[in-house]
Order: sequence, then structure tokens, then C-alpha cells
Amino acid sequence: MSGRKLGFAVLVLASCLLSIGMAQATEFQRIPLPADAREQLRLEQKLPAVLHFYSRASQQELLSFYQQHLGQPSQQKVVAGQLQLNFPRNGEQIRVIIAERNGWRDVSLMVERR
Repeated sequence: MSGRKLGFAVLVLASCLLSIGMAQATEFQRIPLPADAREQLRLEQKLPAVLHFYSRASQQELLSFYQQHLGQPSQQKVVAGQLQLNFPRNGEQIRVIIAERNGWRDVSLMVERR
């Protein structure tokens, strides 16, 4: 294969992989956030995608919010004082971790393949 054809093949492959990654990021953007969410970090170019924010809502309010929007978690546990929830969705696993930090709830969302 000539250098020009090889370069074109690599470009097409990279374009396909990028479009797959963008589809994953688009799914990540569909996860709802509470109205008072103060976003601190968003990494969504590829899976696992991560979003980190702070909220004044109580742990119970955040639990109810995500149950309303994502359904019943497949797993719910408390580890080192942090509430950890797992929601299966569209072939992916959404993990929600809620911790208390100085009167705020520190919330991390992670989307990964199941």
C-alpha cells in the first residue's frame, strides 16, 4: 500500500474512533444534574467519563433525584461515609458517589461500559 493510501486509511480509522467516542460523550451529557450543581470537573471525551460537582441538596434529596431520573440503583452501599449508587443504563454503568464536604455534598458521576 502506498504511503498516501495508508495515510488515508489511518485518517478514516481515526475519524471512526473519534465518532464512537463522541457518541459515548453524548450519552454522558444526558445524565441530569440538580439545579444548584456547581460543576468542578468534566472529562467526557472517552469512557470512563467523569463529572464532579457540588450541591447544597441533602444526601437523601440527591438519592431521590437520581432515582427519579435514572430509576432504582442496581447497587447501593455506604463506604467510608460516602453513598455509592450504581445504575445500569443503555449498556453502560452510571456510578454516583455522594460525600459530605463542609456543608456541601460532593458528587462524582462516572459512566463506564458494563
